[in-house]
Amino acid sequence: MKWCIFIAFALLSRFSLAQSPIAKQWDYRFGGDLYDYLNTFQQTTDGGYILGGYSSSGISGDKTQPSWGNLDFWIVKTDALGIKQWDKRFGGTGVDYLNAMEQTADGGYILGGNSDSGVGGDKTQPNRGAVDYWIIKTDSLGNKIWDKRYGGTDDEYLVSVLQTSDGGYIIGGYSGSGIGGDKTQINRGYNDYWIVRTDSIGTVLWDKDFGGTDYDFMTNLLIADDGGFLLGGSSTSPTGPDKTQNTWGATDVWLIKTDSLGNKIWDADYGGVDYDQLNSFCKSADGGYMLGCYSASGISGNKTQNTWGLGDVWLLKITDTGTIQWDKDFGGTDTEDGVGSVFQNSDGGYFVISNSFSDISGNKTENNLGFGQAWVIKTDSLGTLQWDKTIFTDPDQKIYPMMIPTGDGCYAIAESTYGDVAGDKTQPNRDATLSSTDFWIIRYCDTTAATVAVFSATDSICPGTCVDFTNLSSGASSYLWSFPGANITTSTDINPTGICYANPGTYDVSLIAMSAGGTDTLSIPGYITVFPFPQPQGIMQNGDTLSANLGATSYQWYHNGFIIPGATSYFYIATESGDYNVVATDDNNCEVEAAIFDVIAVVHPVSAGKRPGVKLFPNPAGELIFVSAEFNIESIAIFNVIGEKLFVEEFKQSEMKMKTEIGIHSLNSGIYWLSVNAGDNLFHLKFFKETGK
Repeated sequence: MKWCIFIAFALLSRFSLAQSPIAKQWDYRFGGDLYDYLNTFQQTTDGGYILGGYSSSGISGDKTQPSWGNLDFWIVKTDALGIKQWDKRFGGTGVDYLNAMEQTADGGYILGGNSDSGVGGDKTQPNRGAVDYWIIKTDSLGNKIWDKRYGGTDDEYLVSVLQTSDGGYIIGGYSGSGIGGDKTQINRGYNDYWIVRTDSIGTVLWDKDFGGTDYDFMTNLLIADDGGFLLGGSSTSPTGPDKTQNTWGATDVWLIKTDSLGNKIWDADYGGVDYDQLNSFCKSADGGYMLGCYSASGISGNKTQNTWGLGDVWLLKITDTGTIQWDKDFGGTDTEDGVGSVFQNSDGGYFVISNSFSDISGNKTENNLGFGQAWVIKTDSLGTLQWDKTIFTDPDQKIYPMMIPTGDGCYAIAESTYGDVAGDKTQPNRDATLSSTDFWIIRYCDTTAATVAVFSATDSICPGTCVDFTNLSSGASSYLWSFPGANITTSTDINPTGICYANPGTYDVSLIAMSAGGTDTLSIPGYITVFPFPQPQGIMQNGDTLSANLGATSYQWYHNGFIIPGATSYFYIATESGDYNVVATDDNNCEVEAAIFDVIAVVHPVSAGKRPGVKLFPNPAGELIFVSAEFNIESIAIFNVIGEKLFVEEFKQSEMKMKTEIGIHSLNSGIYWLSVNAGDNLFHLKFFKETGK
């Protein structure tokens, strides 16, 4: 889906004669050792990005999972700075390629594409025909929840999947099937537009077929303001059955507007005497639509301007009933094709990004560095060019580059690229031969934007974990942060660090960015999620066998503070005397630790004894215990007699000293173990806490 998005800043008119006001901030490449092709991306609710496409790579480079078949769905999640957080592969045993993706209301993702795979891998349903629609619902970390297949007895190709206001989905593409399988209506021609409406778990509610007597290829779908749907694509069909206008040339743009139940309201045909194809569209502020097209036509049909070269970008502004308001042509003396995105700016103008093979000529003000380059165009509200920018890589050829505003005076651009390090690209292609593509994302910011508050941080953590915040604000000179529920509740640092949350729950974060020109406040309710406490852990001993509590996701055992390689079961057979501890990890990757001291191994009956170097007093103790060591103390922990960790304090390098005191007033009367890390050695001492002391 290509939505018009209204950005909270305006580009100044002094840039109206081609000077671009945007400057690059960063770029990142993601790929494996083979072919990775990007088809879709968007900004996520945490300020990061999700990139999706398909991959033939195995485990290599940025890809962490093996392929199921020849091509699989592949998604990559980054933070707001473009740093990869995770990636996921989904596929069957054949060819599966992702074309569309959207973040859903629950924070997860709906993925849509095409599949010729049978049951196997991640696919749970057999194909209806040769190629079917295939959608996958995931959680916020990309873990699959369910998948569904939709198709008839021939081929279906999905181009879009969107979540509807009731939590269901509208799926769109084109079909060559007649009645059969999931398809309830006959085909009108060779290929028709086909939409499928489902509930929240993918169960079909209804489907609709629209077409003429020839070829109709749907490329775009959006949800209209009235709850209906706008279907867009290209057509070679003359008038009939669903098409009310003849084509002007070889291929025209064809739109269909339906109501919320998929019943057709109107259709419209746009084009000249040659090839004209819809690549992208969006809503505009006046309730109409902007169409981003490729056109090889001169003045003819609906087209009022000649092309500059072999094929140009064609912008077509229409009303909500399909009536043309104006059209504009942009290009150089070669070919401009593959409009990937079009959206409206807050000043009423439009952004469009396309692939360009032209050097300086026509509307284009910069030479290409490589073969084909992404080309950004900015217009005013009537389509008059204000400035343009070429995104430089070499060697390269772009197909359908995509661009989105990020709401902070900046833009993200993503595409597939063969390019190596050159121009705007700072990381090499994963395939050293440059014969395979990678995902590539690059961020630009408006250098004239007003003060905008933006930040990023890890937003899901374990209890007791600390967070470092990255300030992404623009145009500000001072900052005021608010962290209710954290150990530090306010800060004026640019990038606050060590913001710690002790208890499970959700916590708000706000940032006020200030400058002489004004202030901007960003408040995000529930931005930080602190997972529940892990289940308590303990260690039981039966002879040489040490057993942790069952129920954790993973375990790791340690002996005298050193990891035991391969000791990852819930139990461990002690072969050496000494101290043992186990770290258990739950489903949220939160850890809990337990320890057992002075284990005497029967196989090697050597008494562990007490290691010199640390003393504690008094013993028995009351409110305080004092600890002294022969080395600087790095950390102190307290365990109960069954090995549960009750307290830990770690000291920064600047805070380390050979003596310290620990408050133990909250401990009940009983026996405890004190674990001291000093001089890279672990020391364990037993003490007794007296009642009422």
